[in-house]
Amino acid sequence: MENGDTYDDPSEDVLLLLLEDLAAGEGSWLIVEKVVDASGQTYAQAVRLSDGSFRVERRRGSADTHEVALAQPLRDAHRLLTRWAFAL
Repeated sequence: MENGDTYDDPSEDVLLLLLEDLAAGEGSWLIVEKVVDASGQTYAQAVRLSDGSFRVERRRGSADTHEVALAQPLRDAHRLLTRWAFAL
């Protein structure tokens, strides 16, 4: 989380709660990282935009694997984030 909180192996329910916190204004982003190696290049993240929508991103290596989707409402952002996070 933006505030430095970390969660080991979060469930889909925990990710929903964290996105709800973002929607309520408690921070503006969260990152879900799969620890494969020390490169830090495998992750999914959600960013709350000023209009209340979310930008959900996934990266699985180099920059050419970076995928971005805009999502609104929150349930769409959750569906994207969990699908990408658990498929990394």
